[in-house]
Parts: sequence; structure tokens; C-alpha cells
Amino acid sequence: MAASSQHLSVVLLLLLVYLANYQTSLAEEEDTKSRRPNIVFIIMDDVGIGDIGCFGNNTMKTPHIDQLAREGVKLTHHVSFPMCTPSRAALMTGRFPVRYGLASNHLIRVIIYVSSIASMPPSETTIAEMLKNEAGYATGLIGKWHLGINCESEDACSDPNGQGFDYFYGLPLTNLKDCGHGSVWQVWRSTVYRDIFLAFFAVVAGAIYLRMNGFIGKNGFRVIVTFATILTFSLYFMMKTMGLMNCILMENRKVIEQPLSYDNLNQRLTRRAISFIERNQNEPFFLVMSHIQAHTQIFSSKRFIDKSEHGIYGAAVEEIDWSVGELMLALKKLGLENNTLVYLTSDNGAHIEERSDDGMREGGWNGVYRGGKTNTYEGGIRLPTILRFPGVFEPGSEVDEPTHMADMLPTVASMVGVPTPASKVLDGKNIFPLLKGEEKITPHEIMFHYCGSYVHSARYRPRTESAVYKIHFYTPRLTEGPYGQLGCFQVYPCRCSGRYVNIHNPPIVYNLTADPSEMRPEDPNDPYIGEIIDKVKSAVDEHKRGIEKSPYQYAMRKVIFRPWKQPCCEGSVFPFCKCKENTDFVLPLPDDGPLKPEVEEIMPKVPSS
Repeated sequence: MAASSQHLSVVLLLLLVYLANYQTSLAEEEDTKSRRPNIVFIIMDDVGIGDIGCFGNNTMKTPHIDQLAREGVKLTHHVSFPMCTPSRAALMTGRFPVRYGLASNHLIRVIIYVSSIASMPPSETTIAEMLKNEAGYATGLIGKWHLGINCESEDACSDPNGQGFDYFYGLPLTNLKDCGHGSVWQVWRSTVYRDIFLAFFAVVAGAIYLRMNGFIGKNGFRVIVTFATILTFSLYFMMKTMGLMNCILMENRKVIEQPLSYDNLNQRLTRRAISFIERNQNEPFFLVMSHIQAHTQIFSSKRFIDKSEHGIYGAAVEEIDWSVGELMLALKKLGLENNTLVYLTSDNGAHIEERSDDGMREGGWNGVYRGGKTNTYEGGIRLPTILRFPGVFEPGSEVDEPTHMADMLPTVASMVGVPTPASKVLDGKNIFPLLKGEEKITPHEIMFHYCGSYVHSARYRPRTESAVYKIHFYTPRLTEGPYGQLGCFQVYPCRCSGRYVNIHNPPIVYNLTADPSEMRPEDPNDPYIGEIIDKVKSAVDEHKRGIEKSPYQYAMRKVIFRPWKQPCCEGSVFPFCKCKENTDFVLPLPDDGPLKPEVEEIMPKVPSS
């Protein structure tokens, strides 16, 4: 009898423990459901809409991204700017960069030196600041920033920590040939470097002519040649030390690797992102996983190179897909996948002119769309985009209406229930109802497309029909490349003004619904097309009048290299910077099968200050 009582007591005890755990589990599940959703942005770099399986590629292996599309909504008409700095600025602020001086009127259209003072102004409010200040989100950025790290004052900086991110681990600039085995000095096809040499020889030849004809004396000749030589070799030194200047890895505001090493870099970035998720699993978080691939310098792990049908470029894209799978697996293991909005996109179209030093193609594919990175044809601005939000977005659905990367700030604000930045004119629109299927037409009637500071084109979505029209005011002079694609192979990159640009008067109009490749222009003498042109021209003029003057970030004094502002390893001074990150926390990739992430504490949660 005593034994039976003991058994009954044990059973009752186990039942009580089970009920307690069950109630705790229910409480945790209810807490997860009731709290604000987590938000994960996954930004690929220079990946074209034709590179991804669910957007039509049947030879590139992207199973995890394809799974996102099956579980979420695919945007087939999502656009942004044709280069990385302006598109990322628009994503962060919901505003076009021309509104805060980050739109260039010359050849340099992205930030080119870490040490320059060109940057997204600290006065701009980012989506990270909005979520952190208005809703208490933990915020993290892993990977590429490329929006400047200049500080106007001690508490007004443009780096990720100064723009609302609690934690930053990645590249303050971007991925360059100098960071690998190549060098921008070897990119002879770039007219920038060709013109520099031509200018040097022209100055020397001019000095010889002036000396031989008696216009200058011996001393004048020496001064001119000496100045030209010093200038040229200073530039040569800068090119040779570009890896030290720009190829750096930072954790918050500390340089932890210089020059940057590609060894296990994708794995390092992925593990840091997973660790951020794990450490903030009990509070709403905003994570930007900003990949540095498939931008030049292309690199990938041997496992992916051996299996890729598209060489090193295909391997890089497939390694991004692996990383997406690891992030989704981490969310699932932590029970967060059903309360997390995932937004995956690229920053611009594929760079079709990109070549390796030995001439092999290293750029992506833009599918049926004409052009590519650096121009406003559809291939340069149309992005492979997916949003996944279980229970909110219908699985396997598509939105064919025009949307913009700048839409994400007001859309997230609406979803989370916080106000958008006060006193800021937003170019993005709230597309949350469109994504949920509550609205059928985009809130954008007219959308403007910039090349630098110039409105090269615009798209028009009439309210009374389903067609979308694209109006080109300027187009680059495209030539056919070695693989049959049309691009700026003569000038690299495409220009926004000058002799390499066609001016269209009347503008060229394409019906993108019937002609997405922009190959069959509409008749400008058609009265309806004439009405479209007049309407869009008026909208462009009104838009330009609404742009308030702001400090120009691409003034040469701002974009140049500044040695005294060069970030360097702790205890070092430029050009003697050298440090390497301890990568013991990264497991090597196995030969086959996915790398199973072990979410563990690999870094402290560092405040933004």
C-alpha cells in the first residue's frame, strides 16, 4: 500500500511539473505572439533578378531563397537606385538621397574612401533609429554599410552606431578588388585610371612644347614636370595602399581586421547575425544582414565553387543562399520564425560589365531586363525581392505592382504602429495593405529614377488601366559586350551626363507591361502617349521644386582620402595598420550538407555609445 502511495505521489509530481511547463510554454508562446514582430532585412549586393531560382533561373541553386518565396510574397516590380550607396540610403531613410546631398553630379556616385567625410548626414532618421527610439527594438547591422562614418560632432556620427544600430559588425565601406588578389590599379578598362595617365603624359608633353618654344624657362619646366610626377606617384601610392585604407573589418567603432581577409568571411558574418538573434530573442529586434556578395571582389568557399555551374559568381550567390538558410534555421530553432518579418532583396541590378583581371565574366544576370548596374534601365534598378510574414502575407503570392526600396520605412512603421520621422518628406509609401492583399494598386502613381543627381527616367502607373509606362529622358549609350549583353562596356561605369548619354526630346516611352525588355518604344505622336509624357514631365518639375538645398556630399573636398581620419587597428597609425580577427568562433564548412549553426554567445551586446 505504501509503495502504491509513493508511485501515486511520483505520478502527481510529474503531472504538476508537466502542467507547469505547459503553462510556461503557453505563456511564452502568447508573449511571442503579443509582442511586436521581429524584423530581418537581408540585402544582397549586385545580385540580379535573373540570378535567383524563383525569379526564373534554373541553373543557380538557391533553395532557401526559393523557400522564402513559397512561404511569402514575391515582388516582381520592386525597384531602387542603380548603385549601392544611394539605394542603401533610400532603404535606411525612406527618402531619396538627393534630399540630403547624397546624389552626385559627376563620375563618383558612391563613397570611395572610408576616411572621406562624404556621408549620409547624421540629421537623417534611419529605420533603425525609428524602431529603437519609438518601439524599443534591439538593432543590429551585419555586413556592408557604405554610407560613411564621418562624425560632425561627438554625438552626431554617420556610422551605424551613430545611426541607430546597437551593434555593428562588418565593412564600413564595401567589397573591392583591393581586398582580394586584384587591384583597382589593374582595372585598366576603367577610364578613370586611363584618363589619369593620359593627363600626366599630356602635361609632360605640354611642358616640353612650352620649353622648346621658349614660353617657359628651365625652372618652369622642372616645376611642371615635378608637380605632375608627384601627383601621379601619390595616386599610385594611394592605389597600392587601398587595401589598408578601405578593406577593413569593424566591430562597432573598433577596427578588428586590417587589411580584410576573405577567409571564412561569409561564415563569420552569418555567425555574428545568428548570435545577435540569439542574444535578443526575448525582445523585438531589427537585424540587417547586409551581404558583401556578389560585389567585386568575388569570393566564395571551395565547397560552393566546386558545385557551381556559374563559376565563382554562381558560387557567391549560392553561398548567400546558404546564409539565408542558416538565419531561417536559427529563427526556427528559437521559435521566432512565425513572429518575424523577413525582407530579402538586392541593392541594385547585376553589374553586367564586371570582369576578372584575366577577362572572365564576374557579373550577374538581369533576365529579360535591359541594362544593369549604374543605369536606370530595368536591369539596373529592378530587384529580386521577397517578403515573408506568416499569418499576414499569403504564402506563394505575388505583387506585380511597382514598389520601391524606400517604401520599407513607412511600411515597417505602419506594421509596428509607430510614427514616421517628423518633419521629413518621405518618398517611400506604405505598401503594407498591398502586401496583405487588401489593396490591389500601388500607392505610387509616378516614381522617379535617378542616375546620380539627374532624373533619367520615371514610371507611370495609371489609375484607370493595368499597364505601367516607363518614360526615359536620358539613356546611356549602350554597346554589346562579349556575352551579347547591352551595357556600358566602353566607359565602365555608365555615365549620367555628358557625351556618353543620349538626351531624348520627346522622351522615349515603353509599356513595361507589354515590353519589359524596353525594346519597342511607343509612338510619341499617339495622343495618349503625349498625355502621359506631359503628365510625367509636370510631375518631375514639381518633384524637383520640392527638393530643398542641402550640403553636397560629393564635393571633391569631401570625397577625397583624408589620412588623419583613416581608421586603424588599435595601437597602430596609418600606413602601419595591421591586425587580424580571431576566427576561432567560426566552424569550417563541411564538404556536404548545411552548416548547422550553434547559437552561442560570441560577442557582448555593446551599446551604441
